[in-house]
Amino acid sequence: MNIRDEKNVEIELKLLTTIEENKNISQRSISKEINVALGLTNSLVKKFVKKGFLKLKQAPMKRFLYYLTPKGLIEKSRLTQEYIRSSLIFFKRAKQDFEEIFKLLKKKKNQNICLIGTGEICEIAILVSNQLNVNVDCIFDVKFKKKFFYGIPVKNNFDLISSRNNFSFILCETKDINLNLKKFSDLNENIFSPKFMMINRKKKK
Repeated sequence: MNIRDEKNVEIELKLLTTIEENKNISQRSISKEINVALGLTNSLVKKFVKKGFLKLKQAPMKRFLYYLTPKGLIEKSRLTQEYIRSSLIFFKRAKQDFEEIFKLLKKKKNQNICLIGTGEICEIAILVSNQLNVNVDCIFDVKFKKKFFYGIPVKNNFDLISSRNNFSFILCETKDINLNLKKFSDLNENIFSPKFMMINRKKKK
């Protein structure tokens, strides 16, 4: 299963779960709850009704009540199993990729490490660093408002970090990847990214 398929499974599972937990909910509210466009929500609802996963009932004020059918409950169970399986596969893949990076950096003497971005991927990186007894000096994230993330200092001024010697950066986010790579372009050889991100960075000549 590729990343796009995994995302589709997650969205469909969230939609069915949201409807199961709250039958009296509008499509607009569903789209906000699962964080997708209203058009996509409408398309999924129509698809699930056609497949017999959902049943609609007219309600006052031109609203509809949504119900999961027995067939829909079976589909939700299938999506749950698929989502868990793909999540475990992703975790193992990410863990292995970070292990390779940290083991490589561990061989370098007096090497400082900065993770780029906070979030679930960064959590995996921190977990691996703790398992391998590798010290992470800081995390760079301009949008993170707190001073620490899992006990590691968070910095939002890249110039102060890059001015220090022997720093290596590990990409730990999938959002704004191109923006971050441009920001760190002068330090190309000192930037590492896990293989699962499939980032092709040209080496400087």
